[in-house]
Amino acid sequence: MKQIFPDEGEVDPISVYNNDARQPLKSRPWVLLNMVNSIDGFISFEGRAGGLSGPADKSIYQIIRGLADIILVGAGTVRAENYRPPRTPEGALAEFRESRGQQKRPRIAVVSGELNLDPEMGLFSENLPEDKPPLIYTKSGSVEKNGSNFSSFAEVIDFPGEELDISKILEDILKQNGKIVVCEGGPTLNSKLLTAGLIDEFCLSISPRAVGGETFPLLLEQAVDSPTELSLDRVLFEDEFLFCRYLTIR
Repeated sequence: MKQIFPDEGEVDPISVYNNDARQPLKSRPWVLLNMVNSIDGFISFEGRAGGLSGPADKSIYQIIRGLADIILVGAGTVRAENYRPPRTPEGALAEFRESRGQQKRPRIAVVSGELNLDPEMGLFSENLPEDKPPLIYTKSGSVEKNGSNFSSFAEVIDFPGEELDISKILEDILKQNGKIVVCEGGPTLNSKLLTAGLIDEFCLSISPRAVGGETFPLLLEQAVDSPTELSLDRVLFEDEFLFCRYLTIR
């Protein structure tokens, strides 16, 4: 893989991503948004991000997952992508995790206001006994309706009110020893994070595919009040994909 900005020639992507500085803030984790996009701005094809992916992108995806204490994802993405527990990082990825004092595998945290998930799906039923169960952040009313379905499969954390406060979710994740959070979407969750000014790093894989149409989801579900200023930190290149790292300007 080549680093084309700044120009470094051939690089080891595992070392590149793992040598970046990512420090939690006082009241919340460091938040990294990791998404693949078509060249015309869409994040999936036929309902799944895999339609835009390729071998290089899948490799980077696993490297970025290996950075996380917590992988944060919305319920719609969990259903669409049929989530399962994260793979166990191996080799250099495992060594970097150990050097940071992280668990062997990241933990999944799902934002699901209605708690409308299948407790028998792989994410819950295939979780390894030695790992902590997935987290589910939901509303109190939803726990009353569906919470008993997950008592053996997940740790359910509920908040009062009609809308989930993403800032409070991140505060709780930090209490769960989640210092680095990798968010994998979807558009609703991305919008909430961006609107609240909670994204520190954008890792965008630009797929060499155009999908067109108006029904495919974009990176963000809704417009924000004002643009978020970003600084381009790095661009990697392989198999016609661009892997861009942007940092939020504070």
